[in-house]
Amino acid sequence: MLDELLSPPDTRPTAHLNLRPAPAAIHPVADPVTPPYPGPERRHGHSAMARWLTMMLDEMDHGLLLIDANCSLRHANQLGWQLLQAGDGLRLIKDQVLPRHAEELSGFLGALLGACGGRRRMLNLSRDDGAMPVAFVPMSSPEDGALAMLVLGKRHRCESLTLEFFARTHGLTAAETKVLRALCDGQRPKEVARAFSVAVSTVRSQISSIRIKTQTASIGDLLNRVAVLPPIASAMKMPLSH
Repeated sequence: MLDELLSPPDTRPTAHLNLRPAPAAIHPVADPVTPPYPGPERRHGHSAMARWLTMMLDEMDHGLLLIDANCSLRHANQLGWQLLQAGDGLRLIKDQVLPRHAEELSGFLGALLGACGGRRRMLNLSRDDGAMPVAFVPMSSPEDGALAMLVLGKRHRCESLTLEFFARTHGLTAAETKVLRALCDGQRPKEVARAFSVAVSTVRSQISSIRIKTQTASIGDLLNRVAVLPPIASAMKMPLSH
């Protein structure tokens, strides 16, 4: 069933899994050319369950990639595809998912093969603003062969749309929303005041107002509340293939 729901479209070279040479022979390609991507993969566009599962994956605020032991992309949710397009940490080269930096290839392949063999792995890859943690989750089955799901770490504790929705729900002002976003990014009240060119007392008053509106006992309680919010994904979706 997994092969039926998550296989790439017939127009992609990996519509049917054909194993390539052993992963040890894979090398990053200079001057990558990313092929056009028609949207989340599905083989049978008439399956309501396939559409529902695809839509559910697209609502996740983690990038999700399903790849085989040869690094070939089998499926990507919306956020996962956007991260591949950005090429920050991971990139898509001739239908293969590879780390951006060549020196990280060995560790990446080791984690991938471990997951394809049934062992969970965690790896940090370099990206422009620091490290991107990646979880390698076994997804293999007798019908589909050796597959692994890559769960990509988030850039922020709370994504922008989720934070905006939380702020509107609790009636926060625009200024209070900016303060809350800065707190979620790890800034202290003094740093927030410096960034916004206001007095620290002003920031503390705004934080007090936020806590009253959200009924939280402390800044830590507020940040914990935000950290466990369900994701609010963008309504703007890439076109799906049919």
